[in-house]
Amino acid sequence: LAEYVHKLGLKFGIHILRGIPRQAVHGRMHIKGTDKTADQIAVNSICPWNSDMYGVDMSIPEGQLYYDSLMELYASWGVDFIKVDDIAYSTIYRDSHRKEIEGIRKAIDKTGREIVLSLSPGPARIERAWHYEKYANMWRITDDFWDDWKLLAPMFWRCELWQNHVEEGSYPDCDMLPLGKVGKGFREERSTKFTKDEQMTMMTLWCIFGSPLMIGAELTQMDPWTLSLLTKEEILKMVSNDFVGKQLERDEDHAVWSCYNKKTDEKYVAYFNLKEEKQTITADWNQIAQFTVEKDQKVREIWSEENTTVEQGILSVDVEAHGVKLYSCQ
Repeated sequence: LAEYVHKLGLKFGIHILRGIPRQAVHGRMHIKGTDKTADQIAVNSICPWNSDMYGVDMSIPEGQLYYDSLMELYASWGVDFIKVDDIAYSTIYRDSHRKEIEGIRKAIDKTGREIVLSLSPGPARIERAWHYEKYANMWRITDDFWDDWKLLAPMFWRCELWQNHVEEGSYPDCDMLPLGKVGKGFREERSTKFTKDEQMTMMTLWCIFGSPLMIGAELTQMDPWTLSLLTKEEILKMVSNDFVGKQLERDEDHAVWSCYNKKTDEKYVAYFNLKEEKQTITADWNQIAQFTVEKDQKVREIWSEENTTVEQGILSVDVEAHGVKLYSCQ
């Protein structure tokens, strides 16, 4: 399967659960590289929504040997990406499973294969940011994200909190993009509940913040609108490491973000309307710390492709309810 995926020019990723299978523990199966058996390294540290696994005792060498053998196996398969669930933050234990995160990172490094390590679920704790950055590549900053404005609105606060921790190799993860047909396998399959304005808002925030982009749509039922969102190159390029997004201002009604590429001098400013009705948002571009603009800066709105001018550094725009305007300096 991995060979087939690689021939398509794609990466091969898997989703696993932290710990050691109960079946292995109850069967007292041997740990590779030692005479110890699975029941001797298992601890009663369970996942709240799936009881298939026990936790691993990382205070003994055999705990590390178990994860070493697991990552060795995955590397031999040609795995490029591993999402480990029930590890970034535990609602039961009120903390991340730090020792197991460290053990998995160590085991991956031993394989010599470049494998992206993604931690789930969230919300990850900002006070543990240094630990995530040191041992992982991605970590969820929210719990499971679905197509509900009540879940999208708080992402502005979460992105504000994590904006200074986005850098090459370390990415706070806003979770999947629930677009197009969603819900298959979890609930009844249906079209996303997000309005088109909300979908553009989500895509813009995820990209300007620099979140990894995970498509939550059923690809075989992709409609033209969803495809246009997921293939708009001028939005997508902002997730590149060369672009840095920063929040300029935020309150209960609106948010404004800037994004800058020092190498190319590309400049973007996004206006987000968090209200239930259309409103006029005014932003002073002279207050943007990332870059300066001309006295009467010509700009283009990316989604509508309309041109306008930022006069004396001030731009007031009408933004639809839960919508966005994203401007590029010309």
